[in-house]
Amino acid sequence: MKRIASVLIAAAFAQSAFAADRVVLMTPVTYTPDSSIVQKVKDECQPEQQVARQVESALNKKFGGGSPITSLADANGAQVMKIQVSHVLGVGGGAWSGPKAITVYVDLLENGKVVRKTRVNRWSTGGMWGGFKGTCSILDRCAAALAKDLTRWAADPNVKLEDDAVPKDAAPEDKAAAQSPAN
Repeated sequence: MKRIASVLIAAAFAQSAFAADRVVLMTPVTYTPDSSIVQKVKDECQPEQQVARQVESALNKKFGGGSPITSLADANGAQVMKIQVSHVLGVGGGAWSGPKAITVYVDLLENGKVVRKTRVNRWSTGGMWGGFKGTCSILDRCAAALAKDLTRWAADPNVKLEDDAVPKDAAPEDKAAAQSPAN
C-alpha cells in the first residue's frame, strides 16, 4: 500500500513538473510582417480577434481563468502565449469558394524568455453544414481548432502539433505556404 501511495505521489510531482500552472494570452494577436490574407476577409472576419477569443476561452477553461495581458510585466508568474497570424486562406463565398485556413506562429514565454515555439495551421470546409456557413464562421471553426490544440500544447511540453493535411483543392501558393518549415 505504501508503495502504491509513493508511486502516485511521484507521478503527481512528475506531472506538475511538465505542466504549466497558468498560461495567459498576450493581446492583441498580431500579424507577421509578411502575412497573407485577403483584405476583405481581414476586415469582415477579423481572424486575429477570432483566434484571440477562442484561445483566451480555451486557456481559461484549462488553466482556471486569467484575463489576457498586454505586457509581459502583467504576467504575474504565468507563462505567456504570444500568437502571430501568418496566413489566412479564404475569400468570400463561404464553403462554396473552397476550404478556409488559419496559420499561426506561437511563442510560449516564461519570465520573458521563449521556452517553446511552434507553427501550426488548421483547415476547414465548414463541417457537415458547411454549405450553409459563411467564410467568417468557417474561419472561426479553424480558430477553435487552433485554440484546442494550442492549449494542449501549452499544458504539455511533449505535445508536438502537426499541420492539417492540405486540402486537394487548395491553390498551389496555399499548398506551398502550408508546407513551409516550422520555426
